[in-house]
Amino acid sequence: MRSGSGSGSLKGGGPPGGFWSEGTKAKSDGLLFGETPPAPGKTRKWETWEAPWYATLVGSFVLLYVGLSAKPDNGITTWARDEASKRRYGSQDN
Repeated sequence: MRSGSGSGSLKGGGPPGGFWSEGTKAKSDGLLFGETPPAPGKTRKWETWEAPWYATLVGSFVLLYVGLSAKPDNGITTWARDEASKRRYGSQDN
């Protein structure tokens, strides 16, 4: 047998205290993304990426809404209803 094999404890890297421990990073101040809040009565200035982000988000939702509401109704129940109507009342092709 090799020496060192067996039930010895493994020593490895990682944070002290294990994976689920508090870690070593200093506590944050509780601000979202580390931003300081604006002075009272002032609004937050948008970053350069925020306007295109929101415009793209709104545009994609509008496109999705219009696209899904305009799709053809080609479900199996619609086909079965039309087929039953054709068989019951005869073909009514115009």
